[in-house]
Amino acid sequence: MRLVDLGQTQNLWVVSDVHMRTPDDARTRAFCEFLDSVSGCDSLVLLGDIFDFINARQHFYFRHWREVFARLRRLRERGVRVVFVEGNHDYGFDHSPCREIRECFDECGDSVVRVTHPGIGQLLLLHSDDVVCPPSYRTFRALVKSNSFQTLLSPVPGIATSYLFSRYAQMSRSKDKYRELSSEFLTRCVDSFLESQRHAPADSLAMCIFGHIHVYLDDNRKNVRFLSGPDWFTAPNVLRIGEGGKVERSWLNAELQVPTQFYFERQR
Repeated sequence: MRLVDLGQTQNLWVVSDVHMRTPDDARTRAFCEFLDSVSGCDSLVLLGDIFDFINARQHFYFRHWREVFARLRRLRERGVRVVFVEGNHDYGFDHSPCREIRECFDECGDSVVRVTHPGIGQLLLLHSDDVVCPPSYRTFRALVKSNSFQTLLSPVPGIATSYLFSRYAQMSRSKDKYRELSSEFLTRCVDSFLESQRHAPADSLAMCIFGHIHVYLDDNRKNVRFLSGPDWFTAPNVLRIGEGGKVERSWLNAELQVPTQFYFERQR
């Protein structure tokens, strides 16, 4: 997993875990409407699992999701820096031969994003699947994200990979344990993450933003503020960090707003 350093940003927007399944479902339409409405930000980070499955090595997926990619490209043309961080449902961006997909992003791939905000300090943004999952999963993750595996997968027709992996994702989610994550478990995961952090040592890190865990999180651990949001399909939302360091989460449908939940033991 490589480090992408974006330098400074004044107005950062973050979205994660949309899990779009088909180009014409309600979730995809809502996400496209959101992209059309983006204004006032200089950097938009898509923090993984934007698609329920995509293999950017195959041109099929550009054609399949052409309306989404068209909107992302228009954002770049308007001067918004667009960064795509792969999740555990997004594949192949690091090695994609599809020029049309790469042209939609300033940066894309399996990465950790570092950025500096003048009102906050240094921030890290990551999908975080390797933070909350066991070592055996990390080995599997490294394999399926590798160029070798993606090369082997490329000859398989895109319509087949789309069907098979999307079905697998739905089956896996039916056994989802995210809602059962305890404060104690997440605290251990975050402590381990801070101890092993090489991209930004804990003494220089002000904020860390997670995707993947599908729970609402806003708390401090060892002087670092950790943020995560509910998945898009539970409550469509965007995290905004504006000038002066103001942090706010905007709910795109007030009726679906989830109650605030804290998952860390409070240790200030």
